[in-house]
Amino acid sequence: MIIYKDEVFGFFEIFNEENGTLIRSDVSGVDPVMRSFPELLDVGIMGHCDSGEYCRDAGVDCYQGGHKIYAPNMTIENFLKIAKQAAGKTFQIALGGAGDPNKHPQFEEIMKICRAFRIVPNMTTSGFLLTDSEVELIKKYCGAVAVSWYSRLNNGRENNPQTIKAVERMLEAGCTTNIHYVVSNDTIDEAIIRLEQNLFPGGINAVVFILYKPVGNGVTEKVLKNMDVRLEKFFSLVTEKKYPYRIGFDTCFTPAILCWTNTIPTASIDACEAATFSMYIDSQMNCYPCSFGLWDKRMSESLDDKTLRQIWLGEKFTDFRARKKAKCINCRHRQLCQDGCRLGIDIDLC
Repeated sequence: MIIYKDEVFGFFEIFNEENGTLIRSDVSGVDPVMRSFPELLDVGIMGHCDSGEYCRDAGVDCYQGGHKIYAPNMTIENFLKIAKQAAGKTFQIALGGAGDPNKHPQFEEIMKICRAFRIVPNMTTSGFLLTDSEVELIKKYCGAVAVSWYSRLNNGRENNPQTIKAVERMLEAGCTTNIHYVVSNDTIDEAIIRLEQNLFPGGINAVVFILYKPVGNGVTEKVLKNMDVRLEKFFSLVTEKKYPYRIGFDTCFTPAILCWTNTIPTASIDACEAATFSMYIDSQMNCYPCSFGLWDKRMSESLDDKTLRQIWLGEKFTDFRARKKAKCINCRHRQLCQDGCRLGIDIDLC
């Protein structure tokens, strides 16, 4: 167990390194709205993608545009710099970036650094071109691994065997394995079918539903709208049916959860954590409140010039946290939702 006490915002946290359970308390009786230092760092160690052609063939709209950019991967020296500054304050580092983190040339060293500073590494992978040695390293060092769900049903059969095989290999190795399923205007119908018929692989830990964003290769036509009648069916399946795995959501879904459900305990619902409990760092050491905002360079600052704490408490992140929406002023869910997404990309499902 790791215990963190935040004197500034009046709360403490208990984090279980073995199973990832996080308990956040408070002193004031009101849920804390932010932390003095990021609880989670989303670190984009990959500056480019080795699997972009496979993702495009699978119809994936990469939010990082991984197939068309080529930046250097993060150096081991820079990653060590991040870990040293985060030690004792950050519980987890989510490894990612423009490509699969397991393809970083120093993947093992990066995870060893995390563990040396008592930070749990987690990661998401497409599963394309996955090797046995990578699976072994993931099992040895990662708290959990998520496989991006790039398979679709075609006449009742899966159309992407690489995705299915990647999940099976992770499970066979004993990895705590989640599925990340992006929910869009194009994919929500299949999500409903999979939930109705229990068509996700057996043995997984959880299915985490990720809200589609119109950034990178994303397009506005695929963004779900707040009055989409399919949301009622989707959330009824999530809340009323039992599954052999857990169901989770990214916090971009919080406005929808508060709007469309009434049985999910509020203690398990978080507002958007961008610049309040987490931040994103790209392969070139530029820091952003959120990885989905990496296309807006106005909100970024470089770790070459400042420390993590200076950026976290600095003017740009403070201004980001202060962004409010007129429509939220009188909303009864505002205390829990905290005005939803602050990126201005019109994804709030409320």
